[in-house]
Amino acid sequence: MALAIFSFGNLASTLLPDSWWGPVHAACAVLGLTLLAPVLARHGIAIRDASVRAALASDYHNPMIAPLATTMPMALIVLGTYLVRFSAPALLCAQVIWWFGVLCIVTLMAYLAWRFVLCGFSLADVCPAWLVGFVGILVAAVTSDTVELAWAGQIIYVIGFAIDIIMLVLISNRIAWHGLPAAIKPTLTIYSAPISLLVASYFSTSTRHDPVFTLVLLTCSQLLFAFVAILLPWMLTTPASPAYAAFTFPLVITATALHDALTIFKDAGWHVPSWAYWLQVGETLLAGVMIVVAMAAFRHMYESL
Repeated sequence: MALAIFSFGNLASTLLPDSWWGPVHAACAVLGLTLLAPVLARHGIAIRDASVRAALASDYHNPMIAPLATTMPMALIVLGTYLVRFSAPALLCAQVIWWFGVLCIVTLMAYLAWRFVLCGFSLADVCPAWLVGFVGILVAAVTSDTVELAWAGQIIYVIGFAIDIIMLVLISNRIAWHGLPAAIKPTLTIYSAPISLLVASYFSTSTRHDPVFTLVLLTCSQLLFAFVAILLPWMLTTPASPAYAAFTFPLVITATALHDALTIFKDAGWHVPSWAYWLQVGETLLAGVMIVVAMAAFRHMYESL
């Protein structure tokens, strides 16, 4: 949720006058940190509290939950981009946060590969959350240009591209053969994220953009989004659960990818129809609405405890 809110702040600011940059980012920073801080604090408490440590260990041993841990450093990376406008020291701080986030994600990816692939792989353990665990590092590529580390983002983009395709094929096979437990139906929304991350990463890391290549990626991205949009009413029939968080960031990055692709097309001299811009606004609004829906669901869960 925090990752989605921080990312939505960057997305919304691209559609609003520059004078809105400060208020939008301030609001998203406060709201996102309100959600992220307790999660980070829980990991800190686990150092001294055996019961909390045991609970977290159980989560990290669960192949459907552990991959979601990468959203913590992903959120920090995006939050770091909020600093770059202020000063040179703030940019340096953003770069330190970026490198720290990348190191954490790589460490978590290594753990996930060791725990769930090398130490006993089972197709039944694979789920859409694996896209977050193994492909989420592309968030670093998306933000690399903002923190003036595009050269490092290019390396991550190439590696992430290969992992992205492998994960999509693997997870599609899992769903085709084993289906998904009803409780995690909302995680199908994650399907809209991987190719969108590639579009946004390509926009951020490349100095020269091929509009045809971008169009191919965008078409795949939007087809996956259409698939998710069709299933969205069905997924919303699932009782409120932590899985509702899946309704947020994938839709934000899909709208971001469309915005970036339209910029590439315009810069290439292509005629971009007005409906494409309205579609991008619509996807942004949908992402914002689903963030509100997910937060309302979490509040309902909290009140029912």
